[in-house]
Amino acid sequence: MTTLTTESWRAETAAVVRPRPNLNLSIARVRLLGWSASICVALFMHWTGRYGMTVDGMSYLDIADGYLHHFSWSAVNGYWSPVYSWALALGLGILKPAASWEFAAVQVVNFAILLGTLCAFDFFWFAQWRQVREESESSELSSVTWPAWAWAALGYSLFIWMIANGTVVSEVTPDLLLAGVLFAAMGLMVRIRSGQGRTGTIFCLGLALGAGYLTKGVMLPLAIIFFGVAFFALVGKNKGRILVGLAAFMLVAGPYIAAISHVKGHLTFGDSGKINYAWGLNRTAPFFNWQGEDPAGGTPQHPTRKIFQTPAVYEFATPVAGTYPPHYDPSYWNAGLSAHFNLRDQLRAVVTGSYVAYETVLLPHSGLIAIALLLLVGAGRWSEATTRFFRYWHLWIPAVAALGMYALVTVEARYVAGFVIVLWAAILSAIRLPDSLLSDRLCKAAALIAVAMLLGAASEKLALRMYEWKQRSTNSWWMVADDLHHLGLDAGDKVATLGSGYNAYWAPLARLKIVAEIQSNDATSFWASSEHTKSEIFAACERAGAKAMVTREVPSAGPGSSWVKLGGTGYYAHVLEPTGTRNLN
Repeated sequence: MTTLTTESWRAETAAVVRPRPNLNLSIARVRLLGWSASICVALFMHWTGRYGMTVDGMSYLDIADGYLHHFSWSAVNGYWSPVYSWALALGLGILKPAASWEFAAVQVVNFAILLGTLCAFDFFWFAQWRQVREESESSELSSVTWPAWAWAALGYSLFIWMIANGTVVSEVTPDLLLAGVLFAAMGLMVRIRSGQGRTGTIFCLGLALGAGYLTKGVMLPLAIIFFGVAFFALVGKNKGRILVGLAAFMLVAGPYIAAISHVKGHLTFGDSGKINYAWGLNRTAPFFNWQGEDPAGGTPQHPTRKIFQTPAVYEFATPVAGTYPPHYDPSYWNAGLSAHFNLRDQLRAVVTGSYVAYETVLLPHSGLIAIALLLLVGAGRWSEATTRFFRYWHLWIPAVAALGMYALVTVEARYVAGFVIVLWAAILSAIRLPDSLLSDRLCKAAALIAVAMLLGAASEKLALRMYEWKQRSTNSWWMVADDLHHLGLDAGDKVATLGSGYNAYWAPLARLKIVAEIQSNDATSFWASSEHTKSEIFAACERAGAKAMVTREVPSAGPGSSWVKLGGTGYYAHVLEPTGTRNLN
């Protein structure tokens, strides 16, 4: 097979004059279509997720409530970053939803965050396009790159892919907010790299990175990388301006670092990294109710209290606040937990993360990957394409650093989606073809095919979302909460759970606090125990302050059973002390 070189490609099409139409109207239409499609997909995700909640979201809601209604130092802890809780507190303070609609109100807040993220993405994506266009026009050798409308279509398709993964846009986590901060920071980085590194731009970059740290702790080490990239991107004597960015970063992050250091009694930037490393890699401690079983994990300073031996019953009524205290501040309950490097654990995490990345990122992007490789081959020389790719080091260095950090611990689509889009911006920017009509048509055809494949992958996710929503389209969490109120439990009362309480999403709606639990793997032991043992367990939970025990399933709850079914949800409650009427009709 004869290799098609840059020279032969140009010679074959030299006689053809390539028309250069005005694409302003086309890009305006694509931009409008991209915004409209992104908003429609987001609305669908938010609507189908309006009754949903997440384990992390329950803690963010509790912290938001702490900031909104009764601020105390308990709202400041070493595990959860505060910005997302602040956004929830602001949104819920404005909306003031009834308890039955609180989860839906959270989705309204998430939609507002989506609009901000879309604005930040638009800022970054088209700042990079302007740089690519200027470099292409100023190059000595005429070349073809993506038409403006194609660049826009590819960008919005990637954005839609990101939000079609419901774990990004509709789950109650700060990942969508972090993506918005990332896009804003990368847009500023593009400006700095293109010679527009004015003092105000550097200051805004510092503010964005500070906001990123307050959104998720992972942005603290990444901020160091961002500042390093910005330093080398600045020209000549302007490098001193990086101090302005560092000052802006500390202006935003410093007060919170001081606050959590005050609460913990020592200088700390947050404990989430260490805890997640110990949980995910070392596996020396369970997620909840760590008792120091494995000496390699350290000695717990504040373990939850085991108030019954077999089956194990754990109590955690004090001193931590929250609906489910073990997850409200894991840094308290895991004080004393040590993380250590182990090559076997590290390799296992990398292999697992690689599989997740393959399944959630590489497969949906396989069409775009194939097209990018084809166009890079068509450019004639890999060395030229590689040189162009390295020219955009200000994009791919932060993205690769973030992907590498997550690969060392755990990889999920919601963690890495924003960084993957930034990496794609660098790859797509590196594609240049010899100036010809054939190249122009090839770029346009490739863009259309890539967009179709990305939207196809997103559509598959949306179809799966629709199917899952039809299976659970009722507000079942509120049904449980409402029936608990009919049993006589009031806001502020305490309950125990048979089965782990970390996903008891009915509890925040009912304004109840879980103070004791029998973990799910001990539920069978509970049902197999004698009535005398069960009575002792109930008494222990009652001494902890619980007024009822709630469970997901009861082996036998016929007439005369002490377990009362809560609506049509499959949940049951056993009242531990008289709390009023038990009439659920």
